[in-house]
Amino acid sequence: MKLSEKIIRVALLLLILISLALTYAIWLSPTAKIAEVNTSKQAVKNDQNYAKATDAFLPIRGIWDLADGKYQTSSENLLATTQARLTESTFGQLQQVAEGEEAIQSYYSLDHGIELNYEGGFSLTEYVKVFDMPISLKALKDADSISFSKIQIDFSKKKIRFLNYHKNMVYEASISADFSSLETIYQKNQIRYLEMTEENSLIPRLLRTKEQIRLKKYSYILTTQSYSLFRNAFFQNPDQAKGEEEESGARSFVSGHEEIMMDEQKRQVTFTGELPEDLEDESIYSQTFNYVSRLGTAVGNLRYFNHHDGKINYRIFVEGYPIFSQSSKGKMSVTIDSSNTATVPQVKIETSMDTVQVPIPSDEEVELPSTLEIETNLAAAGIDLSKINSFIIGYTWQDIDGVNKLVALTPEWFVKYEDTWYSANQMMLGNFETEAS
Repeated sequence: MKLSEKIIRVALLLLILISLALTYAIWLSPTAKIAEVNTSKQAVKNDQNYAKATDAFLPIRGIWDLADGKYQTSSENLLATTQARLTESTFGQLQQVAEGEEAIQSYYSLDHGIELNYEGGFSLTEYVKVFDMPISLKALKDADSISFSKIQIDFSKKKIRFLNYHKNMVYEASISADFSSLETIYQKNQIRYLEMTEENSLIPRLLRTKEQIRLKKYSYILTTQSYSLFRNAFFQNPDQAKGEEEESGARSFVSGHEEIMMDEQKRQVTFTGELPEDLEDESIYSQTFNYVSRLGTAVGNLRYFNHHDGKINYRIFVEGYPIFSQSSKGKMSVTIDSSNTATVPQVKIETSMDTVQVPIPSDEEVELPSTLEIETNLAAAGIDLSKINSFIIGYTWQDIDGVNKLVALTPEWFVKYEDTWYSANQMMLGNFETEAS
């Protein structure tokens, strides 16, 4: 045997011995075992990948009102870019300029500018705080109680407005901004916009889509989150929560006045507890987002959708569109009860253990009718169109039969009818028993 071969063999033997020693040090040594015992507490104390309020409270659609037409986008990137441009602008003092149903109608549309819309009303003071907007609210009485559904940036008059459709009020301030830069956002991304009609006689504050819409269908890998994620996010002292498994298969954790129930069969999570003391003086948006943010991005892209009777609903959004289902999947609802019957505000959270995160590429598309076609079909089915509050495109969550870890997301129209969301297709069949959750 040559000397060089002997040296190589000895070197290989040494490398193998070193590898075995390192493996022992990492996996089998006593110190590693001690560290493993404290893993749960360490996970609680370490900083999590918290969700950002600027993502969760972003408007859900924007309309560019230009000389050659009106164009709508739901792209989160484009809306976030637009909002960032607004934050960089300079504003005058905000004040009320209109009140009453007739007065607000003249503000329903713009000739030249941008409209940013929320589906549910959003707090004015919260918007200013979340997006660090340099707008003075000193001229407004009870600014904390003011909400709005639409922001208008009027290029021609150099004004920013906040419209409250519920109370028929308009608030306005001067704005100094790079309007050409805001307009360029559309010019460089026209393929990501839908052309809209000039007016909508049914709901004047909402525009109709002009043509049929083609959107992709998606298949997503289903992810079931562990109980520790929700325990760490919802409990004030998660390391003190004690768990037990019931005969039904449900798992529960209790710590003081806080309790979380995990229904393994229905895949539902229900949490009840008391609001942390440091949040009692915050708005309901900040209070509820405290729980959303601590989940990070583990349950998907949760964004604010609407607010009703002390309950705020956050939905997972895919490609800028919200997910609807026949259960709690795709949604997280947080209720804050500050009634006088309780000395400390009570919290209730309802969500799902299941979420979608990893898309499976597909070229399959669905052609959706225009808004006008939906209205015509609903009227033909005997639906009272005057009771319609809103339209939105969303993705329907469908578990695929026989495939446990795969979810189909199919785009379709949803209608808010008498303050309740329904699939437009279900409404045409006369099905009002199944709400779109």
